[in-house]
Parts: sequence; structure tokens; C-alpha cells
Amino acid sequence: MPPNDTAEFRGAGVLVLGAPDKRMKVLPAPFVRNGPPDQAAFHRRLLELQSESPLPLASLGHRLSMVEEVEAVGQPSQHRLEKPRPISVSWNSNYGSHGWHRYVGRFPPHVVRALLNHFGADSRSVVCDPFAGSGTTAVECRLLGIPFVGIEICPLSAMMTRAKAAFPSDSKLLLTLAQCFVAHYDAAWKAFVGNRNIAKISHAEVLERKGNQIPPFANVERWFTREALLGTSIAVEFGMQQQGFAREAVLLAISAKMRSIGNVDVDVVRAEYSKTPRRNVNVGKLVARQLMKMAGDISASLATHEGLISSGSDITVHEGSVLDVELGEGSIHHIITSPPYGIEAISYLRTHLLSYRSLVAHLGHDPYDARNKTIGSEYLTDIESDAGRRARERSKAFRAFFEKNPQGDDAKYEQRRAAMMQFCDDMLSVGERMARWLKRGGQVAFVIGNKRLGDEILPMDTIVTELFATCGLEPVDAIRHKLKTNNSNSQVPWQERIIQEESILLFKRTT
Repeated sequence: MPPNDTAEFRGAGVLVLGAPDKRMKVLPAPFVRNGPPDQAAFHRRLLELQSESPLPLASLGHRLSMVEEVEAVGQPSQHRLEKPRPISVSWNSNYGSHGWHRYVGRFPPHVVRALLNHFGADSRSVVCDPFAGSGTTAVECRLLGIPFVGIEICPLSAMMTRAKAAFPSDSKLLLTLAQCFVAHYDAAWKAFVGNRNIAKISHAEVLERKGNQIPPFANVERWFTREALLGTSIAVEFGMQQQGFAREAVLLAISAKMRSIGNVDVDVVRAEYSKTPRRNVNVGKLVARQLMKMAGDISASLATHEGLISSGSDITVHEGSVLDVELGEGSIHHIITSPPYGIEAISYLRTHLLSYRSLVAHLGHDPYDARNKTIGSEYLTDIESDAGRRARERSKAFRAFFEKNPQGDDAKYEQRRAAMMQFCDDMLSVGERMARWLKRGGQVAFVIGNKRLGDEILPMDTIVTELFATCGLEPVDAIRHKLKTNNSNSQVPWQERIIQEESILLFKRTT
């Protein structure tokens, strides 16, 4: 819809945002207008946060999140890329390259964009996500032309962030890559299978194929049918022949389709093989289609964000632990992140375990090798004997909770209790590092959820707020809500068990 010169918008529900001297009329996105009542206050708060932005109105109008139309501007770039249906009741978190790979625990890009607008981040800013995950903050920074620095300990997640955010400024590379992939795949399949029946070829023979880079692993015959294993082997072989973005794009496409390739039980979040083998798997078609989709997403992103989007060279991803990576003192303007919420009932490592096993030639190591260094890992085995000592000194809420919930005789409870205390110490270390990296006046948005220990809910939002305050990060606001990702109405079986309440905690560096 072209920009309008009047105050008349079609339909109803126009909002006036901003201070009296800086007002704008907007028509909220369909999912805001149609959404469930329990989302209304949260949506309104995100819109209000954006209206407080220091950005010029003309620039802000094109960047607005969760808005269908802006008076005298037209449709913002996000709305044009997302294309929500008029009857949508929830936001779509898979627009553009956001949708290139499934990822458990991903927070909505709409929230990230709203926070970037609230902070006034632009091409002169540097935004950091020290728990980059699958790259939601990175992609939004790329689309809005904001330099980004991310830190991510899991190699598969780091690869997702690089590929999704640092894509080329032209879709031709992926279109050509898809064509070359199909040619390679067909030739390699014919060369290996020939006139033989694939059902007569063993898994061991596939793994011994010249050019195969998937190492043997436990229960491989249960995870893959013969044709799926061979197809994955050929696809990985092609990917490893590429360089830079092209290599990671192919490997990302393989991983993205893994739940349609392997015998993965799609009804559970963890990686568990299905008792019923998947039949008629054509890895070549699945990966080629994914590459073509990715090419289309790049074209759409470039078109809808013309004048905003920056070069992929503005995206930097450090693969390692936030407690090990060093960034320059005062080098960061804003931080937007969401760490693991204490000791996870869901393991991100196991969720994509089959991808790790298949892509080890590129990823370089078994993810479990780093699990003891992963903050929030449920597999911690080297918990310090004085876990929680530093947090106890700094946080009144920490002391109150753990004095109320003393040690017991249940070994499993004790392991979880100690791990949560360790997590709080780690959060203090994170706060100290963020305060050091931020410029004075720099801002932080920290999305955190409260977890249950036994029958009690650990108030992680309050503990983190108190810990960060001792690091020179002044609490500014706390927006409490249960965040929704792909479908705001979905009720997954593990949701209530994991997240009791989520908060967007806002801070500013004052010292």
C-alpha cells in the first residue's frame, strides 16, 4: 500500500503513539488486532517502547515492529517481509532468513526489533548478543543495518547465526548453488548405486563410500534408512567442497531438513529416533528445495529492507563461551540477549543431535565435549564446591530462596540445586563482562525466565536484576510476560514445566 497523506486508515484500531511533540498514527499488525486477550497488554507495551525511540520519525516509521501501516509512511519493512494474513492471530517468527532452521527456545524477532527501535540502534551502533543461539538478534541487526557482534558456544548454532545473518547481497549464489548441488547429487548417487538395489546396500558400505565424511556412530541404522544415509552423505560431501557462506548454506539446508530426512520422532523436542523408519526419503530434493527457498528469502529481504539492510561484513560471530571470549572495553552500544533459563529441562544439544553427528566434518567436534562450559547445561558434572558463593553475597533474593530451600537427601534434587546456584554465579560473571563491554549509557535487554526447583519457583528475574545492579547496570524496567514464538496459541507439552514466567529486563550502564 502506498504512503497515505491522510489520517484515515482502513478498518479500525488505529493507535496514536509517542509524546505530544512526536506523535504518529499507526495501524497495528493483524496479529495485534486479532490476538488473544492475554497478549494485548504485552503487544501494547512493545508498541509504546518503540514510540519512545530517539530515532527520527521518518526512519522509525520504516522500521516499526508489529505495525501494518504508518501515517504518511505506508507499510513498514517488517510487515512487507512477514506478510501476515488479515486474520492472523499470532506473529510469524519465520519471515526472511529467520525461518531457515528450526530452533528450540528461539525468541520472536518482533521483540528484538521493538527493542532495537526503543534503544535507537542504527548504523553507528554496535549491538551484541552474548548468547546468540540461532541468530535472531543478528538477523534483525542485518536487516536494519546495525553492526552486530555475537557469541555462541554451540558450533551448530554459531553456523546458523553466520549463515542466516551474513547472507550475500544477491540471491544468485544460492540459485547457482542449488543447480550445482542437484547435478552433483545425481552423479554421485548413480556412481555409487549403479544398477544395484539400495535395499541391498548396508549402512556400513555407505559409510565406507569414497567421499563420505559422516563417521560411524551408535545406532546409525536406526537413525537413517539406507537411502537417507547415502543421500545425507552425498549432500555433506558437496557442502564440504564449498567455501565460506556457500559451504555453511548447504550444511544449514541439510540440518534444516533433518527431521524429514532421519528417522526422527517429530512429536518430541529431543532427538529420539522413531520406531517406524521414514520411507521414500529423497535428500536431493529436500536440500535443493531448501536452498531455493533460502534464495527467495534473500531476494525478499533485500527488496523489503532496501535502504536499511547492511553488508554481511557487519556481522561478527565468535564461537566460544561468553565467559571466555573477550570484547573491547566500551566497544558495545547495546546488548539484546536471552540466555538459557537456568538448568534446562530441554537440552539444545540433543535437540539437533543428528545434525551434529552428520556435520561433524565441518563443526569440528562432538557438542558434548563443551557441555560443561555451556551456561545452563543440564549435564554439568564439574560444579564448584562453593557454587553460589558470589551470588549469595550480592543478591538478597538468592539468599532468601536457597535458605528457604536447604539441602536435602535427594541426590537428583541436590544436583539440580547446586547447578542452579552455579548458574546464578555464572549470571553474575556475565553481568560483569557486559558492564565492561558497554559504553557508558549503553543499554541491555535481558530476556530471562523463572524456573522451578522442587515445589518452589526460583525468582531468576529478581536475582538477575540484583546481581546486575552490583555490576553498574541500573535496572530501568521489567516487562513480565510469557513470550510466544512461532504460534502464540500453541501449548506444547513441556512449556509449563520449563518456563513459569518470562521477563524482559531492561538495564542501563551508569558507571
